[in-house]
Amino acid sequence: MATEAKRFLDEIEGNVDAWYLGRMDYDAFHAHQIATWDAIRAAGPAVEEAVLRVLRSRLPGAPGRRA
Repeated sequence: MATEAKRFLDEIEGNVDAWYLGRMDYDAFHAHQIATWDAIRAAGPAVEEAVLRVLRSRLPGAPGRRA
């Protein structure tokens, strides 16, 4: 499960990086993110929760996060 969650996190990060770097337009970015989240949900609740837990920990102001 951890490996699968890591793969999805890498995919999300890659999509965001590609959009910021101008390698894809917003419509392509949006389509990629939808496909990624559909795959995350299809992988099951444990994988989805693992992905969400990591993403939440990266938010500004998250407990234990340093500025």
